[in-house]
Amino acid sequence: MPAALPTATALGRRLRAARLAKGWTQAQLGERLLGLDDPNTAAPRISRYERGMHKPDLDTIERLAKLLDLPAAYFMATSDVVAEAILVISQLSPTKQKQALALLKKLANTNLKSGDVR
Repeated sequence: MPAALPTATALGRRLRAARLAKGWTQAQLGERLLGLDDPNTAAPRISRYERGMHKPDLDTIERLAKLLDLPAAYFMATSDVVAEAILVISQLSPTKQKQALALLKKLANTNLKSGDVR
């Protein structure tokens, strides 16, 4: 019986979803990331990231994010809600980003005043 595949990390799940949204194979993303035309090298590296076998370093995360047109913080967020908020806010104009931040701060302050525990 073959060994079970590792469980994907949040970073791995997000990376896979972003890659598929672009319509790219693991080999295509790996080639763009590594500058290699060898799918035997490029695809396995992306596969290991997606399956959670290896975690890319910060520089690699930033390069992947740029290739996928997403903020690097999206891949590093510890919760799916925060990751989604990062995506939404990143798509806003700078003025609307400031407004969204002000609303979030107001919401957080309201929760603290009403006795909610973090």
